[in-house]
Amino acid sequence: MRYIFLVSLGIIIWGNTSFAQSKKSNNVSLLLPFNAKQIISNPSYKDAELGNMCREYYQGALIALDSCEKANIAVRLTVFDTENDSLTVLNILQKQAFKESELIIGPVKQNGNIVLSDFCEQNKIFHVSPLMTFSKSKIDDPYWVSANPDLPVYAKFITKHITSTDSNAQIIVITDKSVLGRTLFNTFKQLGIDKKGKIKTVEFSPDLDLSHYTKNDMNNHIIVAALQDRIVNATLRKINDTITTPNLHTYGFMQWFDSKTIEYRILERCNLKIISPFYSDYSRDDVKKFITKYREKFYTEPTEAAYKGYDQMLMLVHAMNKQGKQLMNELTENTQQMLGTKYFFVKQKNGSYQNQFLNILKFENYKLIPIN
Repeated sequence: MRYIFLVSLGIIIWGNTSFAQSKKSNNVSLLLPFNAKQIISNPSYKDAELGNMCREYYQGALIALDSCEKANIAVRLTVFDTENDSLTVLNILQKQAFKESELIIGPVKQNGNIVLSDFCEQNKIFHVSPLMTFSKSKIDDPYWVSANPDLPVYAKFITKHITSTDSNAQIIVITDKSVLGRTLFNTFKQLGIDKKGKIKTVEFSPDLDLSHYTKNDMNNHIIVAALQDRIVNATLRKINDTITTPNLHTYGFMQWFDSKTIEYRILERCNLKIISPFYSDYSRDDVKKFITKYREKFYTEPTEAAYKGYDQMLMLVHAMNKQGKQLMNELTENTQQMLGTKYFFVKQKNGSYQNQFLNILKFENYKLIPIN
């Protein structure tokens, strides 16, 4: 069944698929590295995981287009396979169907976005990075939109959450040598200077003694900015041993739950809050309807990428239907409640736009409960 779908996708992605045709269609181009031909030839192709994630995103987007059709919003979607190759993107730029774009979703990788920048700026067309985070991006492009918060945003978001709700907060950041750890170490270190020493950054070591950093006369917020299993577990044990410290709060990341070695019994005792770019409340009726439609159409469960495809296509097309090519006027600093998260776009100093919303989830009774 999987191979049949991929073959059909290989035909669709170079075509021009229209939904709810009318005199005025919202012309959207979707550029993703499906790598369809490569995966058909070799299911173990090096970019197969990325290609399958893009396929799931596309499937979610198709469900969104069904909703647009029912709302009488006309959309002409043209889908291209970038094959994770900048030269392929350059070839796509020459296609007439692409030149008629009023909104571009994709490409996924940074190089592809750089290739698109001149075209988008010349034609005043927004292009949206749908799946990945670019913490070190040097793209100065007023038409670039990142749908995902980058890592420095995580640090600023957590700090704002803590300091806005606790005027007596002492923040301790423990990091490892992962990309997340190194990036957050540097950002929190700068924030510590700005907050006049109320944020302390510490690189993990086996002899780490938290009592040297916690204070009995302050509320201690410990952010474990680490992804390596042994360091996460060792730090949580140290926090658990320091549980007698008054008003202790711990913050971690959703990636922890990908691990098979995480010590769940400790998490709740640490008064843990998880920071995540994705959270879907399965008790919501609209979420249940989406899952049912996705199962009926694709015979499988929707992934995080599928939720993103649905949410972003629906949100962007609705904004585009109101504002045309100036759709960011509708979305900037205006919270959008979607199925897999909220979106809150902020214009950056370089002119681009970035979603800066993150979910804060409390770990309680072996469940994650949203608190924002």
